[in-house]
Amino acid sequence: MKKLKRFVNDLFKDYKKDPETLETMQQLEEMLTEKVEDLIEQGISEDDAVHRTIIEFGELDELYQKQILKEKKRYKRQKTILHYRNDLLFASLSSLFIIGMLLFINLQYITQFGLWFILPSIGILFWPLSILYKLLNKKDEK
Repeated sequence: MKKLKRFVNDLFKDYKKDPETLETMQQLEEMLTEKVEDLIEQGISEDDAVHRTIIEFGELDELYQKQILKEKKRYKRQKTILHYRNDLLFASLSSLFIIGMLLFINLQYITQFGLWFILPSIGILFWPLSILYKLLNKKDEK
């Protein structure tokens, strides 16, 4: 059973030893000990039971790590989508402001060339459109 204690201590070596962690370690050690005792009752030797318990728990630990990685990816994707939404809002409002300034300058000061503000406005509108494209691609990506 010392092997189980070492295994649990190795699992929690990167965590600080506060009362919650110590309690969790103790509960985990008790659960693993119960599993070993169950395997011994089934006729398996103590060393094999300890080894099998550690291997099975390791597989569960790997499964738990995969779940954590999946959650991190989902969180990062949601954060990226929120970032693109903010970028889209900023680009849209800024484009409208710039187009408004161009319209004002066109109508107030430079009227002899006609409505020239339309051409740069079309180019400026590609800024929010490109961000909208990135946002929609990120939403569809799963």
